[in-house]
Order: sequence, then C-alpha cells, then structure tokens
Amino acid sequence: MSVKITTLVENSVYGKGLQGEHGLSLLVDTGGHRLLFDTGSSDLFMRNARILGIDLKEVDFLVLSHGHRDHTGGLHHFLRVNRTAKVVCKKELFIPKFKEERENGVLHPDALDSARFRFVDEVTELCSGVFVFPQLPVTDEGDTHFEHFFTLAEGRKEADTFADELALVLKQADEVSVLSACSHRGITNIIRTVQEYFPQASLKLVLGGFHIRNTAKEKFDVIARFFESHLPQRLGVCHCTGIDKYALFHQCFGDRAFYNYTGRVEKL
Repeated sequence: MSVKITTLVENSVYGKGLQGEHGLSLLVDTGGHRLLFDTGSSDLFMRNARILGIDLKEVDFLVLSHGHRDHTGGLHHFLRVNRTAKVVCKKELFIPKFKEERENGVLHPDALDSARFRFVDEVTELCSGVFVFPQLPVTDEGDTHFEHFFTLAEGRKEADTFADELALVLKQADEVSVLSACSHRGITNIIRTVQEYFPQASLKLVLGGFHIRNTAKEKFDVIARFFESHLPQRLGVCHCTGIDKYALFHQCFGDRAFYNYTGRVEKL
C-alpha cells in the first residue's frame, strides 16, 4: 500500500495560491480509499482542495480527531458536498467544550444527520491498513495538554481530559505511521498505545500537532526524551506544536524532523 498525505489546511502556507488558518485537515489517499482527517475551522479546506485538484466527493471516510472547532469547523460544509462518506469519531465528540469561557465545540450538533456517523470505541480498521485508535491511555502525565480546557457534565463545567480524542494509524508491512491532530492526551502516550498494539512494527512517520506551542520547555523535553529512543524515520510537526518548538525538534533530530504546512504532500 502506497499512501499520499496532503495537508489541506494548517496554520502556515507557502505559495500555490492556497490559504492557511488556525486548524488542521489532512487528506489520506491509499490508492484504494480516501480519508479526510479533520476539517479545519471553516470551509477553507474545500477551497484549497479545489485549487489542488482534489475532489472531496470521492472521500470515503471523514475521521474527526476531537471536538474542538479548529478541527470540526468545516464539518457541515463537508456533509453538504459529500453525501456518502461516513463520519468516524467517538460519541464524546459532541460533549460541549470550552477554552476558558469561550465555547469551542462542534457547531450545531443537533442539526447533524446521525445516520452519517459511525461511533468507535475500540481499535477499528476502516479500510485495508488504516486504523483508528479511540482509546489512548495516559501513561506519562507529563505529556498531557488539558490546561484551560473544559467540558460540561450534568450542567457543570469540569476539566476536559479529552475522552473524545482519537488517532489515525497507517500500517504498511512491518511499519506504522501515526497521525495525531492535537495530542491533548500526549503524543508519547499515543505512540505507546500504537506500539503495544503493533509490537513488531517500526515507526515510519509521526505527523501532527503536539499542543506545546506557548508551553514551558519542560513539555517539549518530555517528548524529546521519548523520541530519543522512539524516533520515527520522519517526524512531522505542525498546527499546535508551534514553530519555536519545531526549531527545537530540528536541533535535536536534524532533517528527520520537518514542519508540515498547507499544501504539503508526504508520500509513504
């Protein structure tokens, strides 16, 4: 299985007439299937797709990493354009979310057609070699990113521990690639979970946001120490990782670390 990952939306953009926004949307093309991983904040991922010559009507699955608006803001736009794709997520995606006092969850969840959704609560192979991991145990509390985020439980605000978060995993022979949109539960914890499930597989690519932008360097250090013994062939960071933290990753790991951006294509 050869795979092409096209970034339709990310915070940064370089050339090609594309635009960026605070959000993330990745298109995964396995040759046999197309999967969209998140939708960014708006319909921008659709406009960028048109410029790139990508027909979103051909997407088979939309996988939503968690319920924050910078990852689900384009959901309604996608459902109007693509009438057949299943939306794969956890049922907790629709729990109201807040960043401090600002409401930050899925827009107008009551208006969505429930028949379009496929809720997952265990490792699921969506199509050949493409898995969703909806259970992400926290082994290292030092690599969690819950600060300033809240949900509603029985009408009361409580700290959000991101029970709705999931990761997307691509398996090719004896290698796995891990895509994580924000890694609120920690990229190191996510990788541990994947490696426990596929104990004989080596890490080919880790790509996504690690949610350490504007955090103390200690948060970076936890992840960097882990990668000293678990470094993938390619380490792609973007979105909520922060350009400053990318620079530190590049210092540590050289050209195996790269910054992902709107319009970039990664081939596996």
